[in-house]
Amino acid sequence: MDDKKIKTCENCNADCCRYIAMEIDVPENLDDFENIKWYVCHKDVRIYVEEDYSWNLEFITPCKWLSEGNCCTNYSRRPEICKEYNYDECTFHNNYKEKYSFESIEDVEKYIKNVFNKGEHVIPDEDYEENEEKH
Repeated sequence: MDDKKIKTCENCNADCCRYIAMEIDVPENLDDFENIKWYVCHKDVRIYVEEDYSWNLEFITPCKWLSEGNCCTNYSRRPEICKEYNYDECTFHNNYKEKYSFESIEDVEKYIKNVFNKGEHVIPDEDYEENEEKH
């Protein structure tokens, strides 16, 4: 008998329907961090860095089709990205962790001081990403 639980959206708070995120270029110098500061000056916007060191710009805004009961009210016409969403990537079913998160200029300045200026800022190259995919 298989001990794995079947993963569904039942009892989920629809986290995946409450934001949109786009991968952005990894900042390489202090000028690039000025853009990061500008992003986080905006309401309901944050930057997060995933474990593979990819940087993402997140807009915290719910889907207009999300009901109060956390269901899609446009299910049959939902976008392909919603149809393809993988339960294995879902934060409801996994212990998702971010390496870094920035919600204010102070967060960015702290990162610059404690990570970037100490030479610990990682700019992944293609070899790094390929090695991560193999493991």
